[in-house]
Amino acid sequence: MRVGMPSEESRLIETLRVFCVIAMMWVHVNPGLSSPSAVTSGDYTLVGAVFGNTLGRVSVALLSFVSGYLIWHRSRTVPLPQFAATRFRSVLVPMLVWSALFILFAVLKEPLTGVMAQKIEGIDLDAASLANAWAGITGPTANLSLFFLRDLFVGSLILRAALPFVARAPIAVAAVALVAASGQTLEPLIFRGPILQFLVFGAVAARLGYTLTGIARPLVALPLGYLMSVASLAAYSLPASPLLHPLNLPALAMRAGVSFLVLAFTRATMAGSRRLALHRLGRHAYLAYLMHVPLFGVLWVLWRSLVGGPLEPSYAIFFLAGPVVAFAVAVPVGLALDRAPRVLQIALRGRIVRPERLKPED
Repeated sequence: MRVGMPSEESRLIETLRVFCVIAMMWVHVNPGLSSPSAVTSGDYTLVGAVFGNTLGRVSVALLSFVSGYLIWHRSRTVPLPQFAATRFRSVLVPMLVWSALFILFAVLKEPLTGVMAQKIEGIDLDAASLANAWAGITGPTANLSLFFLRDLFVGSLILRAALPFVARAPIAVAAVALVAASGQTLEPLIFRGPILQFLVFGAVAARLGYTLTGIARPLVALPLGYLMSVASLAAYSLPASPLLHPLNLPALAMRAGVSFLVLAFTRATMAGSRRLALHRLGRHAYLAYLMHVPLFGVLWVLWRSLVGGPLEPSYAIFFLAGPVVAFAVAVPVGLALDRAPRVLQIALRGRIVRPERLKPED
């Protein structure tokens, strides 16, 4: 159990991590949602729309909300320099390690297979281009899935610095975040504004006394999720508004609405399948996310040679199963890392686990 947090809340958060990371991985299944496939332009378009473009993208907002909620509860008394150092170790160090590994594998692809990796075709050899490809300083990383972590790190630092204001005027801070992080106003500081917005919303919810277990109650989450989702769809059909569309409110309402539904689903899953103990897999979620893109690359080569291409109906199986397989691979890798040297644990997953207690050291 996490210190200062009820066991039910802790289990809910860890189970959410499992579901959300699996959902986020659907966005990155080869050849990607922007490429023609059976789930984007074929017979299973609904599968891609629901699992990839809805659940996959909404999960970023939900995980950001949970992170903001936890930062309020755990870190509001931690000095900002100490918080930044801890966050750098737990988020950025493994991101940079896996980003470097991705670029290395992409570079080796051409001499090994005779085909250049598409992800590095547009990378120049100048310092700025290489720095962005690796760390995403002023532009996307070569492994685009890791770019989310860069914004999460920066957004977390902004939130921690703003916590004194959250304590005094939570609603005002939420309104400022809503406006300031809309569109592309904060680039290149923050590229994905909703990450910062939902980080702040999570901290504000915690400041106002709301709990995740309370929000996830079916009587709360289901009506709110349904109403916000329907309102979002209705707003998209309205003429352009000087308030709704510049602030991207319909999209934010959709993310919030589906997040409520996911919270209700997660709580129901916990109540209906206690023996599965999915929360115990939550500690492997970050490792699964870090390693899923290179793993998908390997699995995709095997699938195409043995089964077929993306336009085949069988591709729907690869699309749906890929994230689950990636998470299943991450579990034994994570268990092996439990007994690895501390420096290797930090490099590959950002935290140290003592196997005798299975307690992460934050």
